[in-house]
Amino acid sequence: MDLVTGGTGIVGSHLLLHLVAAGREVRATRRPGSDVEVVRRVFAHQHADGNALFERIQWVEADLLDPIALEQAMQGVQHVYHCAALVSFDPRDDEALFTQNITGTANVVNAALAAGVKRLMHVSSTATIGKALPGEMANEESEWQRDKHTSPYAASKYEAELEVQRGIAEGLDAVMVNPCIVLGPGIPGRSSMTMVERIRRGTRFFPPGTNAVVDARDVAAFMVALMEKGATGGRHLLVGENVSYQKLFSLIAEASGKPAPQRTIAPWVLELGWRLERLRTLFGGKPFVTRHTVHSAIIKRSYDASKAKRITGMDFRSAKEAVENVVRYLGTAR
Repeated sequence: MDLVTGGTGIVGSHLLLHLVAAGREVRATRRPGSDVEVVRRVFAHQHADGNALFERIQWVEADLLDPIALEQAMQGVQHVYHCAALVSFDPRDDEALFTQNITGTANVVNAALAAGVKRLMHVSSTATIGKALPGEMANEESEWQRDKHTSPYAASKYEAELEVQRGIAEGLDAVMVNPCIVLGPGIPGRSSMTMVERIRRGTRFFPPGTNAVVDARDVAAFMVALMEKGATGGRHLLVGENVSYQKLFSLIAEASGKPAPQRTIAPWVLELGWRLERLRTLFGGKPFVTRHTVHSAIIKRSYDASKAKRITGMDFRSAKEAVENVVRYLGTAR
């Protein structure tokens, strides 16, 4: 039996599909009131027998802040894949980020220890990977340091990793993955789906920075392989392709039948933008950009995923393949 936390997210839903398609017995947690039908739609999009495979999932309600429910969910479980996390760069969510991502991970670690699970896989982020030297790519050994540009999200994910390391010190066998921007079908208006949906409506502009993307299908496949092959306490970057935002936005626009953006947004415009958004949303609504998303859009970074490829003998899909898959899903989703 495998347990997946955060089963309705992009990573969680693709991991569930990968596991059940491989014949695994799978249990998944969901928060009270969450809609699992999005997972059914992802299954139907990705697999010819998606609806039948979806019915094999055993769903249980278990909030990350409910230690008793988590421990009950882990009874009889061999492997735990901890995918649940809050992703937000809205300053109003800072407290929730630390509660969900740090306390929630501590509760998962404690429950896994109490239930005697064989191994835990923790989904972290490239946000916990340190900066590389000029001209080099960051890797798992790049030292993370908090500075004025560190987002609360990054800090919460870094401290969540420390909770996993604490569990290892207490006898838990655990391994970690650090995916970049994950592209895959999921809940509209959430995670990378927000970016894809906005660009599909058309834009003439792109920010000057660079980042990395990975196909959700690859994240799931690498997680399962690294659950078996990854060293205890090891971190593994999951990166499909390092890309400029110009290329990423162009891929999304072209797959959506829109003209590719042609003009760079000046950094000062982005800096002004997040300040105006902060004022606009003082009394409600979600900001389109924040101080931390603007910084991310301006800087240039790249990551080395050779470690995960070497250990598993697998490779990643291109950014083009990942984008086209999401756009196809959006064209058929109802």
